[in-house]
Amino acid sequence: MHIWPDCIPCIEKMALGLGRLAFKDEEKVRRFMTDVMKLPPLRGENWDVISPRVVREVWRMLLKYTGMSDPMREVKAEQNRRALEMYPLAKELVMRSPDPFLNALKLAIAGNELDAMVSVTEGAALGMLKKLDSFTLDGEIVKEFRRRLDKTKTITYFSDNCGEIVFDKLFIEVLRSMKEFDITVVTRTVPVLNDATLKEAQSVSLSEVARLVENGIQEAIAGTIVSEVSPEVKTMITESDLLISKGVGNYDAFTEETWLSGRLTMLYHGKCHPCCSATGARMGELIVYNF
Repeated sequence: MHIWPDCIPCIEKMALGLGRLAFKDEEKVRRFMTDVMKLPPLRGENWDVISPRVVREVWRMLLKYTGMSDPMREVKAEQNRRALEMYPLAKELVMRSPDPFLNALKLAIAGNELDAMVSVTEGAALGMLKKLDSFTLDGEIVKEFRRRLDKTKTITYFSDNCGEIVFDKLFIEVLRSMKEFDITVVTRTVPVLNDATLKEAQSVSLSEVARLVENGIQEAIAGTIVSEVSPEVKTMITESDLLISKGVGNYDAFTEETWLSGRLTMLYHGKCHPCCSATGARMGELIVYNF
């Protein structure tokens, strides 16, 4: 999906958040944002681009300003730590629920958004699932996702953020309890934002439930550009029975690949009007999109 007008303030807000995180000096934040706002897509001068490529340019600027290879390393480690603390209680409550698949699916989509991850108390875990109960998913769309899974043996699962990947692990565990799937999880190769790399996926023991591979993209792209992935991942994309994509960045990239129609299900949080438009979902909803 090429950028919409909505993407401009969204990317600028993200850049400002990165600047505030990276710089204590307000003057550096101003200089960084001045450069960010010179990018042609953020000036309305190039609409023929997907947002992950614009984010790449913002990230390059951040690396140049900071001199660091991964300014988000500590943030990502903290996100994973909090999610891992919540994981045992979340798993227990999901498995005890009337529909573990549905609750694990909701949790995998919403996992990066849940404030309850700051605590490991029983009350916080119950609060987390209560919050999940407030989220609804289109029943027919979920049924279609289940039908796709019924016909599937091999799954390639494209991960998104740290913290969230802990709940991907739980969702994959539930999938494996339903059927013997061959599942490979794909991470980023190059650090970008708070997206999970192979090392970070290994740190939460995601390898216990799925094979792990990097996407092979040698740039800081917060999405999966099929033309740039490794030959191994390209083969998996071509040959897997089903592709599961997490997050809006992957949504932006994969919606350009119309040849994947019928084999791709995208799971993401409806954070903006453009990413809700495909399904007609309201902003803030959890979305399952059978592409």
